Amino acid sequence: MSYELKEKGNQLFKEGDYAGAEELYSQAIQKNAREPTFFTNRALARIKQESWAGAEHDARAAIDLYGPKNAASLKSCYYLAQALLGLQKPQEAYEVAIDAYRASLAAKSPQTENLSRTVLRAKQQIWAQKETARLREMNETLASVEQLIEAELNKELSELQAQLDRGEIGQIGFAEDQKALREEAEKKIHNVREAFRIASGGEIQERVVPDYLIDGISFEIMHDPVVTPSGHSFDRIGIVKHVEQAGVDPITRVPMTVNDLRPNYALKAACDDFLNKNGWAVDW
Repeated sequence: MSYELKEKGNQLFKEGDYAGAEELYSQAIQKNAREPTFFTNRALARIKQESWAGAEHDARAAIDLYGPKNAASLKSCYYLAQALLGLQKPQEAYEVAIDAYRASLAAKSPQTENLSRTVLRAKQQIWAQKETARLREMNETLASVEQLIEAELNKELSELQAQLDRGEIGQIGFAEDQKALREEAEKKIHNVREAFRIASGGEIQERVVPDYLIDGISFEIMHDPVVTPSGHSFDRIGIVKHVEQAGVDPITRVPMTVNDLRPNYALKAACDDFLNKNGWAVDW
């Protein structure tokens, strides 16, 4: 019976009825709380609804049931990292995602690419938090204005949560409104920083590392990039080590050897130019 509920939930999920799918997965869990796929499926349904706390709970439950060293838990680790990013916990998300990413390479898991992107997203959020602290230390007025925007956002989010708790709005509407409020606050902060950048003659501005300069294995800025037959570039040391151990392309998992790697001179020049102008990025 519990597996029938899961299958019905899967069908609703495919139809885009994530709330209905979540309810059926919950019923399946009530009948059998030892089946990890029930929690994994509900975690994804909750991610689709941006119900981050619930998704975190389910992903952790699935990992516990699978066992942390079981390759089958890697999808749950991916969901957990996504939930932690949604909860604005990038350091925790990074730690979960990087450990799972390394395990996925050894297991030749199909989750490798998803985990790779999640690690980079986590590092970007960590860097953004550091940049926010740095900019606010540089200018007290900027800090005050941004803190007012954040205080207003938190007030609006609390009111929205209260509406959800009272049953005045549903989970989908809550997620949509929450996303809109966050995006509006981010836009306001961006506009404020742009105004301060112009007023300071460029002294006060956010520093950003372009995605294309980041190695997909170490997640650091590349200094000797090489390209694989599939067209993906990696820093030489990391990709050589991976290919020697796994014998496959880390993204496509197609068999390859170290001899298949070719220098990416144009990307190396871009990395060198960026680091020459942005020495701070060495410690990114």
